[in-house]
Amino acid sequence: MSERPPLKEQAADHLRKALDADDPDTKNFHIRSALQFEECIEATDQADHPHAD
Repeated sequence: MSERPPLKEQAADHLRKALDADDPDTKNFHIRSALQFEECIEATDQADHPHAD
């Protein structure tokens, strides 16, 4: 089974695909996907480094 690239690479890949896409639906799909990856990255970072309140 092959390993997936890190989340940041997957997000960047979706942004590149969005820039290359001509179809608005395809462009929107890749932008939404990149945003979802960024949310996952942020949640992982917060779990790894909780803020001291």
